[in-house]
Amino acid sequence: MKQTFFMGLTLLAFFAIINARAEPAQKEKSEASLTKVSDLYPNDMGPAEIDVSNYPKEHKQAYRTFVFKCAACHTIARPINSQFLELTASEIEKAKKDDPELFKDKNITMPDELIWNRYVKRMMSKPGCPVKKEDGKPIFEFLVYDSKIRKTGENGKEFRKAREHLLHEFKEHHPDGYERIFGTKK
Repeated sequence: MKQTFFMGLTLLAFFAIINARAEPAQKEKSEASLTKVSDLYPNDMGPAEIDVSNYPKEHKQAYRTFVFKCAACHTIARPINSQFLELTASEIEKAKKDDPELFKDKNITMPDELIWNRYVKRMMSKPGCPVKKEDGKPIFEFLVYDSKIRKTGENGKEFRKAREHLLHEFKEHHPDGYERIFGTKK
C-alpha cells in the first residue's frame, strides 16, 4: 500500500514537472536563458510566448508540443519572433499586390514557399533533437498557421514594427552579434 502511494506520488510529480515545462513563461524575455552571448539572435530578445487561445484545437496542441520539444535546443522566442513567413506560390503573388511591405526587407519578413518546412526538417536532423517524425508535422503546420495569423494583414503591421524594434535593439546592444549574423554593422 505504501509503495503504491509513493509510486503514485512520484508519477504525479513527474507529470507536474512535464506540464510546467510545456507552458511558456509569462511575459518572459528569453535572452536570459541563453548560456553564451554568441548564441544570441535578435529573435531571442522578443516575447517567448504566443496567445493561441483563439487558434484551432490542433494548433493549440501543436503549440504545446512545439514549446516543450523546441525549448530543449533554443529559446522559443527564436522561432516566434523570426522573419519567416511560409506562403504558397499563389499567396505570395497575391501578397505582392495586396501587401508589398512584406517583401521590402527580408530581415523583417521573409515570405517563402517552404521556409518552415525546411527549418523544421533541419532542426530535426541535428543530433539529440527531441523532435521526432510524429512531432515534426504538427510543429511545422503550427508555425505556418501562426506566421500567417501574426505576420500578415493588420497583425502583420504590428509584427513588422516589433521586428524592426528587435533588430534595432540587438544592433545597439550586441553589435558584434549583429555583424556575425548580418555581416555588417551599418
